[in-house]
Amino acid sequence: MGNLRNDAIDAQTARRADAVHTGADLLIDTLVGLGAEKVFNITGLGMLGLARALMTRRKEINCVSHLNETNLTMMAQGYARQTGKPTFCIVYHASGTALAMMSVTTAWADNIPMVIVSTTGSRTTSGRDQYAATPRSLTEMSAQFTKWNYDITTPERIPEILARAWEIASTAPMGPVHISIPSDLYDIELSGPPPREDYARMRTFDAPVADELGLAETARLLGEARRPVLLCGSEVGRLRAVDEMVALAEAVGAPVVSEQDPSFMGFPTSHHQYVGTPANNAAILAEADVAFAIGYEFTEKGVPDEKRMLPSGTRLVTLSVDPMLTAKQLWPDVALHGHPKPSLARLVEILKHTPVAEDARARNREICAAPRQARQTAIEEADALPGDQSPVPQKKLIREVYKQCGSDWIIVQAGSTLGWHVETMYDFDDPLNFHAVSGKGSAQGWGAPTAIGMQMGAEDRRVLAFLGDGNLMFSATCMWSAAQQNLPVVFVVNNNQGWLCVPDAIDAVYDMSTGLQERNEMAWTWESAPVDFTQFAQSLGLEAKRVTTADDLSACLKTAKASNRPWLIEVVGE
Repeated sequence: MGNLRNDAIDAQTARRADAVHTGADLLIDTLVGLGAEKVFNITGLGMLGLARALMTRRKEINCVSHLNETNLTMMAQGYARQTGKPTFCIVYHASGTALAMMSVTTAWADNIPMVIVSTTGSRTTSGRDQYAATPRSLTEMSAQFTKWNYDITTPERIPEILARAWEIASTAPMGPVHISIPSDLYDIELSGPPPREDYARMRTFDAPVADELGLAETARLLGEARRPVLLCGSEVGRLRAVDEMVALAEAVGAPVVSEQDPSFMGFPTSHHQYVGTPANNAAILAEADVAFAIGYEFTEKGVPDEKRMLPSGTRLVTLSVDPMLTAKQLWPDVALHGHPKPSLARLVEILKHTPVAEDARARNREICAAPRQARQTAIEEADALPGDQSPVPQKKLIREVYKQCGSDWIIVQAGSTLGWHVETMYDFDDPLNFHAVSGKGSAQGWGAPTAIGMQMGAEDRRVLAFLGDGNLMFSATCMWSAAQQNLPVVFVVNNNQGWLCVPDAIDAVYDMSTGLQERNEMAWTWESAPVDFTQFAQSLGLEAKRVTTADDLSACLKTAKASNRPWLIEVVGE
């Protein structure tokens, strides 16, 4: 990427050559020069020089802080999701780095470009187990989840290492990078011209097209298939290849199946060829003779008697910009390495010269009819549920939000049981409006702070998060930042008084029926200590209201939309 803001370059060039610079100044110079508009940071002892620099130079770069590193780094991840640019998050020593690890693991799982910068102990006390000590290196903590780790040891290398971190994190397949900086470097002074490269001179070309012979073979297989299916992975949405995916689908006529737990959507759920998740399309997948998986994670749950997603006789073609993905989970017949956007565009061009026969396309489209009708029927049944019913059925809750917010709002899905219905009940004409944590990432508490970060990155849009009450319990203090920055994010909390996805899953897998007493004793429900999310949100500075029916929810959503303030709506739900 390597884009620089011209005014930042001019401002830095205007500095006197003999000006005194600290390591903290070098860090801020580099971030501003790279084009970062925000930096996320929690300051502690050993970071005071950085805090002073961020405060005095806050007109050059906005510093976002918070109450703990878990929420802060999840907010940073949401900001990176929405903007598509690397986000820098500076955390406190070993404890702050440990709290940031959930963000690192989910950024790894969902290919989010973010850079974690850990402050580590002063070089003068290294290895002596002094204040906020680290036995060896903080970057060891994240090594298996990051694209690159590096421990900076001299202030002169701060610009170079941060610039490299930016490029590595943002080059597909994107992902997190972890850097450490000793605390004494923030205050160390350097005289003369600061060490700085002209990063703008580098132009990056990082969208390789898959091999031509492989694409031609893929076109042949799709054209000859009797029951083809297209598997649209999160990579398609994340790398903005939606238009090319739609063009391919229409050229073949085949049904399009999403990942079971996608982090991004790569295909409009309102399109007549979209049929849903693998769980809802077992019959279509069982009959598929050719499957083309584009950036697709075949994530297995590892539960007893789990069935293979595709029959062993299905001919599988994979395409991904990530060479680790093409043959990681299922062994393909054809593996294509390339960026989905130019690769799918080229495949569509090949299919124009050797098109799929019209009768085959019509036959393929016919396969989509039954699941599309089932989807429509489920929506109509949900819409027909009475608006005064309490507790509010989950499908009715989702439909009321859709009616009020439609396809314009950015939706964050972070309700475990709600998530079973969002993909079916909510039409995403623009699939890029959907966000969730993937099954590969699987993290409770992800939703609310991520939604806040996404709202920071979408100043002209509105963000709404579907939250389970159990999910919110993990990270509820993050809502303070929504109030502190007056962000118009809306949290819709399905309060069914528990983390019900766990006992419900146990019942489903082991054919059991766990009772209320068992659920309470195992802390899967909290009926004995009912949590008032509304009062808690109000105590943090949000607007908030508790509703008991879908009609009340609809009215409250109208108020929240008009207020342009952060809101929490607590729904007494199933």
